[in-house]
Amino acid sequence: MYIIKADGRKEEFSEEKIVGTCVRAGVSNAVARRIAKKVAGSVQNGTTTHKIYTTILDELDKASGHSLFALREAVANLDPTTFELYVKKVLEAHGYKCTWNKLIQGMYVEHQVDLIATKEKTFLIECKRHFNPHRFTGLGICLQVDARLNDIVTGSKNGKNNYKFDAAWVVTNTKFSEHAKLYAKGIGIRLTGWRYEKEFSLETLIQSKKVLPVTILKTDIAVHHQLINKKIITLQDLLREKPKIPNLKDLVAQSNSLLDKL
Repeated sequence: MYIIKADGRKEEFSEEKIVGTCVRAGVSNAVARRIAKKVAGSVQNGTTTHKIYTTILDELDKASGHSLFALREAVANLDPTTFELYVKKVLEAHGYKCTWNKLIQGMYVEHQVDLIATKEKTFLIECKRHFNPHRFTGLGICLQVDARLNDIVTGSKNGKNNYKFDAAWVVTNTKFSEHAKLYAKGIGIRLTGWRYEKEFSLETLIQSKKVLPVTILKTDIAVHHQLINKKIITLQDLLREKPKIPNLKDLVAQSNSLLDKL
């Protein structure tokens, strides 16, 4: 039996892949296999992976661990630019004053800085979104942001710019490699990733202030794109703006339900 992937390719259906997905969501192996059997019973030749994904979410709604799974996938479905704007909204909910997308002259070259965030310190933030939420963000990103910070700080001391940064901060939707963690701890880069680290982990920052992305809503991908094109990135944006789009009433109900669960 074959299924249709998002890019139109056919792929052999695998019940074991569903088991793995459910286990990563936080449910037990026994629950994962029960869900996989239910999902398999609804799959026919030509079923889309999007339909299968929706069915998995429906089943996970009845078990523990589903919310983190849905959140992780929803954040991964943001495009890189929208991810930067989403991180800005998350940090602003935590009291940071943020500036997006600044071009800053360093000592030797110009640097495109994703975010500047100020609260207890002024941070130069590098946002790194991966479409595959299960890959690792490695040492190379930490090396890059450290070099960028050093060039900008040196430039500031020599009159090239007027920015006063205290530290660098990398925000990603994945886990970090062990080398990245060790290097960041050694030189003082703050890391925010999936389940790393403590109160600054991405899911903790999101859930503690209920700043959920609109891609968590169960609707067509085209509707997600329509919302994002209107600069509606979070559920709070949707509830405040109430844009003129199909099924708005259902989306508002979904948003309220999701926020009430947190």
